[in-house]
Amino acid sequence: MQLAGIHGHRKRTTGVKKAVIYLGMLVSLVCCLWIFRHLDWLALWKALIQVKPFWLVITLLVFYGGIYARALRWALLFPPDTPVASHRLFKPVMVGYAFNNILPTGRVGEFMRAIYVGKRENTGIPVALGTIVTERLFDSLSLIIMFLAAMAFIPPMDPDLTVQFAGFHIEGKMLSTLIHQVMLGAGLLVIVMGLLMLPSIREGLVRIMGLFPFFKPFQLAMEQGLEQIMRGFGVIRNPNRLCGVITYSMLIWGINALAAMTLAWGFKDINMTIMQAMALVVIESMAVMIPAAPGYWGLYEAGMIFGFAVLELHPSKETALAYGLVMHLIFFLPTTLAGLWFASQASLKPQSYEDMHHREKNMPG
Repeated sequence: MQLAGIHGHRKRTTGVKKAVIYLGMLVSLVCCLWIFRHLDWLALWKALIQVKPFWLVITLLVFYGGIYARALRWALLFPPDTPVASHRLFKPVMVGYAFNNILPTGRVGEFMRAIYVGKRENTGIPVALGTIVTERLFDSLSLIIMFLAAMAFIPPMDPDLTVQFAGFHIEGKMLSTLIHQVMLGAGLLVIVMGLLMLPSIREGLVRIMGLFPFFKPFQLAMEQGLEQIMRGFGVIRNPNRLCGVITYSMLIWGINALAAMTLAWGFKDINMTIMQAMALVVIESMAVMIPAAPGYWGLYEAGMIFGFAVLELHPSKETALAYGLVMHLIFFLPTTLAGLWFASQASLKPQSYEDMHHREKNMPG
């Protein structure tokens, strides 16, 4: 009976994965069709060749300085009994980006870097995964704070503003509503994670889930996994570490905004303030949360064009696309090449994630 339930769960999980992959491919296809529809290829080429190499190099250095700051922050999130030196975390961060860039399975890169650290640093995979969950929570909060700060210095969004996007007309008042919903969702996430830090809440949640036949075979595994994940999350109870994590989180996203602005300096006709750069980074980050093809191709560029239109950075779709393509390549190529190299050194393959997933499904309940 239990084995049948496990097999049924695996089939449903596989079905959901395939649906997400197909949806992502469709989203990227729609975005590409919209991007290349009525595109002035000559204007795009002119925008690309005007980019100054000096600012490309500066942007590259700034951007990857931000990634190294992620390794510094990640080190603060590990429990005191399983410390990991920050200089040993840059490689797994790059590995995570690489697998996110090439695999059509959502955020599998996060699991891959959890496997990398869990095995090579002996922290255990659940603890490493817990630190990544915490990391994502602070990223969400940082984006909201950054966006609110940017909006305080950018003229209010015109409710009558209309942006054409993928065949749809999106009004300013619709965007304001979406922003409020995202902020509300992030606030609820903080509350939920705070409640899960209480042992009584976790135990109650596991018991409730155990009442349903679907979850019952995995009740013990869920309880143990949730406890380990909370160990990774619970490090922020230390005030000193909490301050360090907050500082690094704001620094990381501030560096990303600085990279966006330095790249704008490389284009002749783009005038971007640091506040506009911050808002653009938030809009782009929200765009790539949508399921898409590997590497977010199509969606990333569409999000950048959308951000340029909303923030009124440049009237030309071709210039916005050129900027998006260059920034995307700055992010995509080095992380993918270096990340795959680091993964090969650690003998880490996509099958590592599938093997871990398979073992979890067959854990006794």
